[in-house]
Amino acid sequence: MAQNPIALAEKNPAVGLILATTVAIFLGLFAAVAVNAKPQNPARIAAVFPPWWSPAQTVAAGGAAGDIAASGAAPFILILRGDPIDLAQRTRSAGALLVLDPDMAGVCAPKDPRP
Repeated sequence: MAQNPIALAEKNPAVGLILATTVAIFLGLFAAVAVNAKPQNPARIAAVFPPWWSPAQTVAAGGAAGDIAASGAAPFILILRGDPIDLAQRTRSAGALLVLDPDMAGVCAPKDPRP
């Protein structure tokens, strides 16, 4: 039976240090991706919605924020087009966790995006 990581960390301080370091690394990578993948064209963005949302929720939120141009490699990622002045803000207000440049989104980007 697997032990709770927090309980394990309390028993063994080295495990706690490893867990804390791992979390810090992931948070740092997440921040770096978020900053470096800022959309070059604010009228076209890749929106990353919560992965636990259903595809219908994701499409509804994306459609409320802008025009859906394509879907990403995962069902919770959409490529949106819209007014460059407030597309990113509307997308975040609709529930997006990240707004990225579709060309720099890497594995998040669709395999065959529409221009």
